[in-house]
Amino acid sequence: MGILHNFTFTRTRLFQSTIFRLTLLYTTFFCTSFLLLLAFVYFATVREMESQIKHRITSEMNEAKAEYSAHGVESLQKLIGEFLEDEDEGLAIYLLEDTQGKMLAGNMESWPVDVEYDEGWMLFDIESRQEEEGVHVLARDAALSNGYRLLVGYSLRGPDHTKKVMLDVVSASILLALLVTGLSAPVFSGVIRRRLERVNHICAQVIGGNLDVNVPSTGGGDEFDHLADNVNAMLARIAALVKGLRQTSDNIAHDLRTPLARHRNRLESLIAHPEQLPQAEPRIRAGIDEVDSIVETLNSILRISQAQSGVASDHFTTFDLSEVVINVIEFYGELAEQKQITVKGSIPPNIRVTGDKLMLTQGIANLIDNAIKYTPAEGQIAVTLTQHQGRIECVVADNGPGIPAEFYGKVKERFFRMEASRTSQGTGLGLSLVDAVAQLHRGELTFSDAQPGLIATLTLPIGAEG
Repeated sequence: MGILHNFTFTRTRLFQSTIFRLTLLYTTFFCTSFLLLLAFVYFATVREMESQIKHRITSEMNEAKAEYSAHGVESLQKLIGEFLEDEDEGLAIYLLEDTQGKMLAGNMESWPVDVEYDEGWMLFDIESRQEEEGVHVLARDAALSNGYRLLVGYSLRGPDHTKKVMLDVVSASILLALLVTGLSAPVFSGVIRRRLERVNHICAQVIGGNLDVNVPSTGGGDEFDHLADNVNAMLARIAALVKGLRQTSDNIAHDLRTPLARHRNRLESLIAHPEQLPQAEPRIRAGIDEVDSIVETLNSILRISQAQSGVASDHFTTFDLSEVVINVIEFYGELAEQKQITVKGSIPPNIRVTGDKLMLTQGIANLIDNAIKYTPAEGQIAVTLTQHQGRIECVVADNGPGIPAEFYGKVKERFFRMEASRTSQGTGLGLSLVDAVAQLHRGELTFSDAQPGLIATLTLPIGAEG
């Protein structure tokens, strides 16, 4: 019973498979086309053979009638004899009768009975020693002068044999097609199903929480390999997002614990010493600043998440990026003057880009803010905007301490701050946001050494649809 149950389950599952049904449909279509081709060959062959027989009968009938008209019945008898001598296969039928129905020449003893006529052609059967059911004959008859009758025909034994052979071939082909269909459909569907089951197996592992997996590829470059490449790219993207989420959660817990604890201690101190409230304004303001810093950190995390998830791509428009960069430079002008830093801009007009205007504004602002933060007094910052070969580059160069080349990738990570930067204000999210904005617009954020200082380049495609 167990074996029968497994067989029934497998068979039911097989017929429910879309792959099996498609394979069965394709195989059936192929076999049907093959059978139609055989049918066409069959009818074309039979028609051609009958056409040749009719042509021979007509030709000999015309020759016999001409001979009779020119030389009389004795000459016709002689011609029929020559026809019979030239006929090696014994397929030709001739009969010449007089007015009394007596055979004068030919190889038939009497005029045929049970004759069917079809557009002037005679169809009848004659007995044969080789064929139990007799032989079909196609013939024409003609009434000659003086009451003579002439019949010229041809045995259809050859075409009938050909028909029988071809019908046997067609029958065998039908059986073979059914056999091939029945055997090939499960085989083909099984091959495809096994490749799909690899993908399903990987998906099951991902559902179980294992993101460190890949769909194997055969390297043949077929549709399944393309599917495997896309699934693997998707898994890599999911793994990166999950890793970033875990890292963000850890960093939020680490970086926000200290300011929240300080804020709580201040509030507890004010509750414990209410008499100090009139003199507590500086401490209250410091607490407000701490809260503002926490809110700004959370807002930055939210903007990075929006950029990395692609949600912001719904707000893409085409706008003047030159105007945006000029406005950001003017906004940070006062801060740069306070630090005695010179900010020079080389911004050509009317450089337009397609993207999220708010996100790009925030990204360019973070680059300039980062440069001002780490450039020493009386330093210089150069902001340039260029367009060439379908790409736009916004370059912010400073002459500050710069970043070692080995940290170019690390500074894009959330909350990463170099040891020399931990004494200054900041959350370590500025360059992470710029990198997320670049990825949202299918661009990139790169760094190079200004000797001294840092050159940060934000590269964007002109049409940056996500």
